[in-house]
Amino acid sequence: MKKVAALFVPIAAVFLLNVLLLGWAPRDSGKAIQQIITPFSAFVFALTLITGLLPAFVRPQKSHTLVACFSTFFAFFLLIPFELSNLPTLQPGRPLYYFLDSYLILRLIQAAILLPMALHVSARFPRATDTSTRRILGGYIFSAILFVTFLFSAAAWQRIAILALSFLWFTFVIIFFLKNLIIVARDANPENLLDAQRARVVVFSMLLAEIPLWLRPLTLAFGLDIFSYNLLLAFQLFVPIGISYAILRHDLFGIDRVLRRTLAYGAVSLLLLTLYLALTSSISSLFADSLTSRPLAPIISIFIAALFLEPTRKLIQSWLDKFLYPDRLKFESAVKSLQYLLSRANRREEIIHLLNDVFPNQIGAEWGALKLFPEPDVPPPHVTPAWNTRLIAGSVSVGGYWLGARRAGPVYDADEVNRLNALAGQAALALAYANAYESLYELNRDLETRVKEQTNRALADEKSIAAYEERQRIARDLHDSVTQQMFGMHLMARGLKTSAPDSFKGKLAELEELAGDTLKEMRLMLDQLRNADGEANVDFAESVRGECEAFSNRSGPEGGALLSIELEMPQEIILSKQIADEALWVLREALQNVMKHSGRRTAQVEVKRDARLHVKIRDDGNGFDPRAIPMGHYGLRGMRERIFALGGEMTVESELGHGTMLLFAIPLPK
Repeated sequence: MKKVAALFVPIAAVFLLNVLLLGWAPRDSGKAIQQIITPFSAFVFALTLITGLLPAFVRPQKSHTLVACFSTFFAFFLLIPFELSNLPTLQPGRPLYYFLDSYLILRLIQAAILLPMALHVSARFPRATDTSTRRILGGYIFSAILFVTFLFSAAAWQRIAILALSFLWFTFVIIFFLKNLIIVARDANPENLLDAQRARVVVFSMLLAEIPLWLRPLTLAFGLDIFSYNLLLAFQLFVPIGISYAILRHDLFGIDRVLRRTLAYGAVSLLLLTLYLALTSSISSLFADSLTSRPLAPIISIFIAALFLEPTRKLIQSWLDKFLYPDRLKFESAVKSLQYLLSRANRREEIIHLLNDVFPNQIGAEWGALKLFPEPDVPPPHVTPAWNTRLIAGSVSVGGYWLGARRAGPVYDADEVNRLNALAGQAALALAYANAYESLYELNRDLETRVKEQTNRALADEKSIAAYEERQRIARDLHDSVTQQMFGMHLMARGLKTSAPDSFKGKLAELEELAGDTLKEMRLMLDQLRNADGEANVDFAESVRGECEAFSNRSGPEGGALLSIELEMPQEIILSKQIADEALWVLREALQNVMKHSGRRTAQVEVKRDARLHVKIRDDGNGFDPRAIPMGHYGLRGMRERIFALGGEMTVESELGHGTMLLFAIPLPK
């Protein structure tokens, strides 16, 4: 409502001001307005007024409102004729307003407002220039000072000087006005071709109209009446003629289609009414003689005419919609196409592309914008939406959607708005489904990763068990064969030493000692084979680095790393395999929670070791209330149970909007 008032209140105020001035002038001068105006000036007045007001009412915009205000002042300015004979006889010593007729003062007031208003229009239409509002306001103030000074001037030199300054001011405004139009007309950019064509037409019509308007005060100052007022009015007709041509040929103000459709519908409505009356009259005269009751003839004729008229009306209506309203037909086709595409879409990026690019282009809208939560629910800056709505799936707001106006002009009618609202509901459901689908896809991928990891672990355990069993078999074989033989060799050497000659006793003693040493080494090796675990101790630091690299090397849905992790940890941490495996599982689950729930893609991990293993995982994401965890979420519970089973402890510190920190500590065996 405020926007509508801002567009139409200035026009109403300008019109009312001119009406009040036009009412004051005849009352003050004693001359009736009918005695002053002429039929030709009234005709030019009406044509100029309609030409200026039509764009503002058909396509309301700030620039069109400004043009309408200027045209209203200019039309009232042209309404009152002014000839050389209307110039007063001046005398020095008294203020000028003492000698001026009320109608002449009225024209001076209008001229004082028209000059800066022409400057204002030129700075904002057809294309906004870098002329500041302060300079435009300065033009209004300068013109007002010039007008008041002229009315109160008493000396002849003052009046001449002010008249000369006013003429220079008038010349500057005309040059500025035409210069800005010529800049637009000479624009060679293909995107601005239509604006350039419109500006050329307006420049030509303005030159034909304004040159006589500029020359007339100059000729009157020298006492010449070269341009009569009617001739001046005739030249002013080039302005509405040129603007009308620009509207019909180059769609100036964007109202060409609206005018054509209005004329077409008016003509068709008149034709249908004539057809209906002729058909009713013909059927009435046909049945008048055959019916016994004459009053029944009009009723029957109206009924029969209505039966034939309705199909005819629908047929003509469909033709008119096809030729005059292709935008509406295009809209219906685009809505059906988008409904089909939304029913098949399961990716959020695909839906965003459909709503931001495909659909606006299909219906001829200037732009489309979709903002999804948690983006701010506001339209793009520096644009005015023609329609907007919130996307709500169930009771959850998914985001907002805005559409710009159609390039061809017609606004979205009530039926189209209803279709758009229904389409927005389907789009919200499609987005909710896409979010659920992507979450399920991500969960499935995580499950696949976990299954793969568990499978690898099972294979590793199986290999470890196989290796252990193989070591036991080798130990048994060595014990049953090599060890027994070495023991026998040791006993044989000892027995031979007691009965052998002295020359052999030294050699046999060496052989006994060598067999004994070999037997000892064999038993030590068997002990190692029997008791070796192979993976009793592992490097926990290496496992943590591998886990963090796995998250960093995966790509997130919006690009970049799935999770960028800042790691602070000693180079090596040797732990028992059981503790290392449980601690690594808890760490992995915590990083999964950061990725899913924090709304961020960064985390910090800190690992220390003393008498206990200390692990800290921190993020600066959305946070949550640890006391209000929804039912069905058992991640933290499982993590806590694993830590408690090892005799450790775990704490979670979080607050909405301030991130989350998870700490756990596990005692280590001495």
